[in-house]
Amino acid sequence: MSDDVSRYMKEHNIDFPEAVNALAVERGLHSLPIRYDAMCRAIDAAYEVDEVKDIRDKAIAFEVYARQARNTEAERRACEIRLRAERKAGQLLIGMEKAKGAQGSGSNQHEVRSHDTTAPTLRDLGITKQQSSNWQRLADVPQEQFDAALADATQKPSTAGIIRAADMAPENVPVSAEALWLWGRILDFRRNGMLGREPSDVLLTMTPEMLDDVHTLAPQVVSWLERIGEPL
Repeated sequence: MSDDVSRYMKEHNIDFPEAVNALAVERGLHSLPIRYDAMCRAIDAAYEVDEVKDIRDKAIAFEVYARQARNTEAERRACEIRLRAERKAGQLLIGMEKAKGAQGSGSNQHEVRSHDTTAPTLRDLGITKQQSSNWQRLADVPQEQFDAALADATQKPSTAGIIRAADMAPENVPVSAEALWLWGRILDFRRNGMLGREPSDVLLTMTPEMLDDVHTLAPQVVSWLERIGEPL
């Protein structure tokens, strides 16, 4: 039970469900689905980290009250707003670090350093180093993959879950030498015009030893190639 709910119960002499619902109304929880698009637009338009963090913190409060009120739709919406805000904060933090790096080089280093004191620190923004790291990693997740995670109705998305899924994505796995070799050999059939020729014409000038190898191995190769179409 949150401190706010406990306080509300004592102040108004009401039980837990009533306190949760009253707080939900007071904090705009029931209007969250209507406000969802507006909050997403505010996140997209924000250009300061503290703006986005304020939206993120409010979304967390909405998420807690929605969970207590057992309003699954509002809880999901609040979760999505929080993740969008964290991703945008990560993008802005990356931009801040790049700007700081650019300012630290060149002929005007002394002049730039005199202005560095005005730049907010993570402590000023109320952000921990771990949050900054996580949000920047969330910002690096491809947009399509991030949107797919939010749209997945089978599970509730999370910062750690989206990052972990991105780290395990197939595009992050280097192509093996065997895969490159097979790709090249299959392309050779097209490049060398083999697909348009009769096998008997190609085999015509082979030696007996070559023909023996072809007749032995070809059925095995065909059987193996047929498995390429099977689901992984």
